[in-house]
Amino acid sequence: MELMINKFNVIKQKRILCCVVDNLDLYQSNTAKEISVNLTDFMLHRFNLYSFDIFIGKNEDELLQEASKDEFYTHAVIIACGTSFKLSDRIFSAIERVCEKEFFISGHILDRNGHSHYKNACFELHHQFYIVNLKQYAELGFPLVGQEENISYTQIKPERSVEYLYNDHEVPEWIKPGTELKTYDIKLHGWNILNVGLENNKTLIDLGLDIRNNKQYIYYEYDHVFLREVSALYYNHFFCHNVFAPFNSDRIFEEINFLGPLEQYVTVGIGLNWIKNLIKLGYTESTEVIFTDINFNCLKFMEKMVNEWDGVDYVKFYQDYVSIQPNDSSFDPKHHTETWNREWQEFTSSFDNWKETWAAMQKLNYKFILIDYTSKYNFNWLTVGKNTLMNLSDLFNHVPFVFTQSLKYRIACENRLLNKLRDHDPKITLMLTSRASDGFRHNPERGLIGTVDMFDLTDINELKKAPWHITDWNSPKLLN
Repeated sequence: MELMINKFNVIKQKRILCCVVDNLDLYQSNTAKEISVNLTDFMLHRFNLYSFDIFIGKNEDELLQEASKDEFYTHAVIIACGTSFKLSDRIFSAIERVCEKEFFISGHILDRNGHSHYKNACFELHHQFYIVNLKQYAELGFPLVGQEENISYTQIKPERSVEYLYNDHEVPEWIKPGTELKTYDIKLHGWNILNVGLENNKTLIDLGLDIRNNKQYIYYEYDHVFLREVSALYYNHFFCHNVFAPFNSDRIFEEINFLGPLEQYVTVGIGLNWIKNLIKLGYTESTEVIFTDINFNCLKFMEKMVNEWDGVDYVKFYQDYVSIQPNDSSFDPKHHTETWNREWQEFTSSFDNWKETWAAMQKLNYKFILIDYTSKYNFNWLTVGKNTLMNLSDLFNHVPFVFTQSLKYRIACENRLLNKLRDHDPKITLMLTSRASDGFRHNPERGLIGTVDMFDLTDINELKKAPWHITDWNSPKLLN
């Protein structure tokens, strides 16, 4: 039987393979499916960004068997559609660190015996996220994972630690082979591959906090659970509309093809990288800096900074800034003092005379534009014909917003931005750190800096299609 595997990304730079399990058919609501697709598209983009190969399929056994055919891969990360990486990319380095350990399976291994729902149930390997050592998987004869079945069966009962992880009695610190036969009323996910591992004295370990804390599954298959868990995504969206970080997370380009000095510099309203870019590109006393952002609080902070800050202690200035925190926020700027002070020292150490630099910055002209580039807007605030650079960072891949916006819509918004800029002033230089369709292009090479008339629009018909986009990614015209 031909395996139904979509080899979405194969570049063979890393030996850890991402296997995305397409479980969309199991969802109970269209809303759950839409959010899961949006998050999974972003997940594909991020795995590609960090140079992981990606297979997509509906069957875990098929994915594992196909992965093990190529001895290049040492581990397979089995990950369900719709997994959120929250607000950072920490999970990717966490995956690599876990794969340095010796194990057969690393996952959430749960003791369901006595669970209020399952009663007399076996151990479960939770389907949302687990890692398999492919060499050991092959040595054991490619065992089937074992899906949930409402059927009784008898096996050797594993022993478990009395101690448990994460304040959850269902997550033991360890399990090992037992000696007592036990009849269970139900088979739970992973029952077979766990049993094969135990019978052969293989090491089974937990994923650990680094992975656990940097992902979230929304349980789309169970509508009542989904409707509860999805509130976390909406909170991230709400939080990032109102809270902002003191430093930029994106990189500064070493080379920017731009002939200065700048007359207009447009930038997202956050952090201090704008100062380094101004110096790199050249400016005069008449240069205008235009901060644009969707976050009102961020813009008000930037306005207060350029008008009132003495340039001495940026971390304290940020921490003392009074803004209204979202209800139920756990964010406390005081908790990050040590980390931010290191960043501040690193930033100022790159200047020969920071005090003089900041004094020069305060003499420039500033505008503050509250704008959402994925909604309705105009460029009436941008003067035509000036030597202008526009730095919009990763505008169309902004983590807290991707679950509400389809990739198709984000591509349309990016195309619309390019068309509006071309109509306004085609010689504006645009700088992006990513494009909406990154990870979905057959040819990954694509310019991120240049005059807007040199930027290509994205044709959705030419992109790599995940299985869930076979029908909806067809458009007779370029989007927007």
